[in-house]
Amino acid sequence: MRWNMKNKWHAILLVVSIVSITGNAMVLPAFAAGTKEPGKEENAVPDGYDEKQWELIQDNVLEYDELGDRIKLFNPNMISANEMYWSAMDDVKDQYMAAYEDAEDYKDDADNLRDEGGVSTIDGQILYATLRAYEKAMKSAGDKMSRAYKDSTKSDSSSYEEIRKGAKQLTSGAQQAMIGYNMASSQKKTLQIMTEMYEKLYSATASMQDLGMATDTEVTAAKKNLLAAESSLASLDNSVKNMGSTLKLLTGWKENEIPQIQKVPSVDLSKIDKLNLEEDTALAICNNYTLIDERHRKTDRSTTRVKSKFRSEEQMEQNLSIKMEQLYQDIIEKKKNCEAANTAYDQAVVIKNVTEVQINNGSISQIEYLGQMLTYYQADGDKTNADLSLRQAMELYYWATQGLLDF
Repeated sequence: MRWNMKNKWHAILLVVSIVSITGNAMVLPAFAAGTKEPGKEENAVPDGYDEKQWELIQDNVLEYDELGDRIKLFNPNMISANEMYWSAMDDVKDQYMAAYEDAEDYKDDADNLRDEGGVSTIDGQILYATLRAYEKAMKSAGDKMSRAYKDSTKSDSSSYEEIRKGAKQLTSGAQQAMIGYNMASSQKKTLQIMTEMYEKLYSATASMQDLGMATDTEVTAAKKNLLAAESSLASLDNSVKNMGSTLKLLTGWKENEIPQIQKVPSVDLSKIDKLNLEEDTALAICNNYTLIDERHRKTDRSTTRVKSKFRSEEQMEQNLSIKMEQLYQDIIEKKKNCEAANTAYDQAVVIKNVTEVQINNGSISQIEYLGQMLTYYQADGDKTNADLSLRQAMELYYWATQGLLDF
């Protein structure tokens, strides 16, 4: 083979520049588990899932516990990150393979030069030494990129951390959207009953006016209440649709697909008693992304700057500890609210059962019935919202331990 010093020298410069960029820290977007990777068939069961799990994740029913999986597998941003990652990995692999091939070419050229007696002159010895040096340089460059490639394709690679963080943020956001969707849906039921009741009250008041038993002011007030209820219901209906659309987008459904969004499961109250604020705060401090960035922030070696950096970290840790205490206390408070709402709901169920008997035997009017049912639906809504608020507080606390806490 013909050796071209100019081309070889350009190759060395190219690879060395690549290594200088990638060798220190292969900071590349990490892949979204489950999207198509090189060598995998389309729609193949992703690693870490069995066929049953994969089937359930792809069905048209969105469960709360599926949010994290849907984010990883179908969120457009995660899919894009996966494609970027594997494209970058392919480039790095091509580069280190090319470096090894060039190293082999230099080795062959040097061996041929030696075997053909080219090292018998001073110029030949210089050329031989140069070829060996280039061989070593290209081999070293290939080794660096190969190690970087292997490190960056491990499942626990630090190169994945930004994407892991993004997946956490997206999952947390999807949880909040689903909680908000369930809250709005619960309130919508109450408003529907309220609107129905105000509609009947307005009709009854208008009929009483025809009989001279109600004034214009009373009719106007009844109409005003009905319009206000209808307006609130329409606004809430839009909120439900918007949150549903947000949730659908986050979890990767296509525009023409309409998933069945299920209820958020109730919080297991016994888990709250097992929370350990001290241990959880230590975990939050260890994992917090803002603190990690601060720890890695470069400073000069002057005593003043180093002390200032440590003071900054210490203050941030104190602030984070205070925030964790607040999150914990919020959980305790919302647990009490949840227990009180459950008690009120149990009482409302008793009243509802009595009311249904009364309307069936004709001892109360339709308007009185709706009024009592409104009380029940309000209690039901309060119970649901208290439970969802507790779930929200629990999730914020959990994600804080996983590094997602602004303070």
